[in-house]
Amino acid sequence: MLRTVFLSFMETNAIATQMQFVGLGNYSDMTSDRHFWRVVGNTAIYGFSQVILTLGLGLLFAAVANSNMVKFRTLFRLSAFYPYVLPIAVAAMVWIYLYNPSRGAINLLLDHRIQWLNSYEYALIALIIVSVWKSLGFSFLLILAGMQNISKEYYEAAALETNNHVKRYFMLTLPMLMPTLFVVCLLCVTSSFQSMDLVAIMTQGGPGHSSNVLMYYIYQEGIINRRLGYGSAMSTIFLLVLVAFTIVYLKFGERRVEYER
Repeated sequence: MLRTVFLSFMETNAIATQMQFVGLGNYSDMTSDRHFWRVVGNTAIYGFSQVILTLGLGLLFAAVANSNMVKFRTLFRLSAFYPYVLPIAVAAMVWIYLYNPSRGAINLLLDHRIQWLNSYEYALIALIIVSVWKSLGFSFLLILAGMQNISKEYYEAAALETNNHVKRYFMLTLPMLMPTLFVVCLLCVTSSFQSMDLVAIMTQGGPGHSSNVLMYYIYQEGIINRRLGYGSAMSTIFLLVLVAFTIVYLKFGERRVEYER
């Protein structure tokens, strides 16, 4: 990490054996790099979409898996968690086939020939769908564990007040899940903004950076284009943003969470 910060002030060759001090030159280049700002916007959309969808679907799936009225709960839990244990490369290849414009199952179902991975309009959306599908199992498992740790006595007491299951979910289950959701949300945010593997395998950031994210752009500039100084500068800024977010989230978010009742 310290070497990355050091290299961010340098202009280097491909293997960082020759260095020239450029001060804030690499950081200045970011402000005028239109691709950088495009990628930052993509990263924000990618990250927040994944967090919102993962948390929302995780809550829904956990509620279904925790319900006594649902049959085959074990099979449902296994099906929901299974994508998480798949290797990234395997999951990406499966979805590349599903997104195939001529033979893919998705286009066959929709009766359209959408270029999911080669379209400026759909490439980022396609990656978000795969990312949510792949990461949902982890959030689902943590939320389900949090639900199962809620004492049945609370539900027995709530049943005396109302028989409305939806009202009990929002008035009892969600507040009791806040400690779990606090941790899950933080893990989702930090992991989503560091994601690059699906991008590298499925789209390589294309077409025209329309599906590129910051982590992969750092790799492209720092390693492929051999601009180690510029890549290190972007890495340093990205690290500072994530650290700042984590500190603020832990400091102010934890005040709204009650761990003892």
